[in-house]
Amino acid sequence: MTRSTLAVAADYADAMLIARFWKNLLFLILFLLLLVQIGVFLGVRFYTAKSGTALTINTGAATQPAVLAGQDLSNGLFYLVNVTVFLAMITVVVLAVVLLLIVGIMLVGRLIGVTHVTKAFILTAVLGALLFPWQSLWNYPIAGTTQPVPDQTAQLQVGPPAVIPGVLYTWPELRHQAHFTNDNVFAAYMHWARFIGFPVLALILLMSIQTRSSRGLKFALGEAEIQVVDTPTNVQQTGV
Repeated sequence: MTRSTLAVAADYADAMLIARFWKNLLFLILFLLLLVQIGVFLGVRFYTAKSGTALTINTGAATQPAVLAGQDLSNGLFYLVNVTVFLAMITVVVLAVVLLLIVGIMLVGRLIGVTHVTKAFILTAVLGALLFPWQSLWNYPIAGTTQPVPDQTAQLQVGPPAVIPGVLYTWPELRHQAHFTNDNVFAAYMHWARFIGFPVLALILLMSIQTRSSRGLKFALGEAEIQVVDTPTNVQQTGV
């Protein structure tokens, strides 16, 4: 192997190591953000009290805040949920770009393990589509905004119930639906799936992405060997 070939191989290895560092960092950030979404729901569900008969989202001075130990947590939770959604969407997009960059490097360098990273990239694109809060496109325009004095006659809604939501919930959803009752068993199951089940499935998908991409990078960097299984082949007999 010539000196220039060694330099090219080392350059490819450095690029892959840098990409792996950012991939792992983005995975950790997205993993923690999904845990925050689950934790915020559980906190609001079990550790906040309704003001009145229900936790409403009425506009104006009659807004009923989430209360814990006599303290209004609405403003803090409002920014926490919105920042979580914002950062999660940015993180999953950048993660997809990093994985696509890794695939490109592996294809140009003709490195092994590209199959695993390609699968991880496709799963990341699917995860991004699942995470996106599609329900926010149907929300009332004031929902989730910082408009200080909205129209007193406007009724804040969280969109039609037939809309399939994304994994990431928004603040209006949390305030409107976190304190659902268990009277209707089917509706209760759907709400638990909405706030707990979907994020857990997203976490499983994210861990699958991390596992596949890490395996492909180990093959490309020579940190692991691909096990080749011998299979019988048809040998053509030629005349002597």
